[in-house]
Parts: sequence; structure tokens; C-alpha cells
Amino acid sequence: MSVQEHITPEGFRLDGRRVHEPRAVRCSVGAPGGCDADGYAAFELGGTKVIAYVYGPMDAKPRAQANHDRASLSCVLSTAAFGAPARASRPGRDRLSQERSLWIQQTLESAVPLEMYPRSQIRVFVQVLQSDGGVVAAGINAATLALVDAGIPMRDLVVACSSGMLGHRAALDLSREEELASGAQVLVGMLVSACKVSLLEVESKVPEDQFQPLYDMAAAGCGAVAEQMRACLLEHAAQCFSLRASLRHGKKG
Repeated sequence: MSVQEHITPEGFRLDGRRVHEPRAVRCSVGAPGGCDADGYAAFELGGTKVIAYVYGPMDAKPRAQANHDRASLSCVLSTAAFGAPARASRPGRDRLSQERSLWIQQTLESAVPLEMYPRSQIRVFVQVLQSDGGVVAAGINAATLALVDAGIPMRDLVVACSSGMLGHRAALDLSREEELASGAQVLVGMLVSACKVSLLEVESKVPEDQFQPLYDMAAAGCGAVAEQMRACLLEHAAQCFSLRASLRHGKKG
């Protein structure tokens, strides 16, 4: 299918979205039973499903490699065996995962005040359960929610979103099929309240006249996804406060 066929003359994409609309966002916070992680979150972006675990802050091991003035933050991105597309090629997959892990790590480091935890380490594990485009953006968003669930302070909420060219039009949050058919693509991670860019990755060459529309589209997408993430965190906080109030009331009774 050609790139042009991904957008109808009326401006709709194959999944019914307009070019400026992201896919449905579903997220949850809080570790399931039996999970020993300090923070846990699940994030779904359309057909892409990602979970994130956070451990720490904890003593750095080995201690000889500990930073005396700040914590170290590491991130590992992996894909479940059943989560990769059947036609995905194996060569270079590990190297790509390592590169994407570094993107997520550097994005989170810009938001976490690591100087608050000297000689400590924070470990983040992101696993892709289902891949349908926007994997790195979903991973960053899941990791952000997991850090919040772990009670680790953050300077701002880190949110990521991608965009790409479908034909001659910039489109937000490409599905996997659209990613394979599109031209230039941009991934933006932002500290949303401060409107500060913490990650900017470009896939393939981007003509000068296409970069600004792609960037603006992705930045607007970050704002839209951030609203969904805030709602998720507020709902989780309300549930926690309600549970604590119930327990206190029960003890008094």
C-alpha cells in the first residue's frame, strides 16, 4: 500500500483517525499482587502495550562504582518473545534495543533529581508486550508513571510522542503499518509543564520544510497524552487515599 493511500481524500487515516489525533491511551499504575518492584505501570497506545518496573533508590552495587554526589539511573528495554511482529528481522535487534534503552535512560535522567540520592542506583526495566508502532514513546511514558508510583521525585512529567509524514501531510502517533509506509519520522520527549525538550530523535532524513510541522505535531501530541497520564495518576492517588481512610476508620471502629 502506498503512503498516499494511508490518508483518504476526506483526511482520515485507515484506522479512522485524523492526522492530528493520537491512538487511544490506556494506562494504570500500581504493582499487581506478588510484584516486588518499588514502582510499576502499564501503558497502552493503540495496539502497543508496554509495562515498566522501577527498583530503587537502593544502594549502588558494586559500591566502588557508586557516584558520591548523585544516583545512577539505568534502563533496559526488552521485547517479550510473543510481542515482536512475526515478520520482524532478528539481525541487529539487540543493538537497536540497547540504543532505545539509552534514549529512555537519558530522557528520564533529565527529569529525576539524581543528586538527591548520592551513592544510590535506580533501575528501570521496560518490557514491550505488544508492538504496533510508537514503542519508544510508550516505553518512556510507562517508565515515567512507574517512577511516580515508586515515589521518586521528578522535576516534571516526562511524556513522549512521535509523528511522521504520510504523503505530504504530518501525522501524529503512527501505527506500525504507517511507520513502515511513511517517510520522515520524529520522536519528541518533553518535560510538559516546562515545555522543555528532553529527547529529539529523527528517523531518516527530514527535509527542512517538513521538520517544523513534524515537531509541532509531536509536541502537541505530548500535551494530549500528558492529560491522560495525569488523569491516571490522580485516579490512582484518590484510590490510595480512599483505602488509607477506610483502614483508619476500621481501626477506630
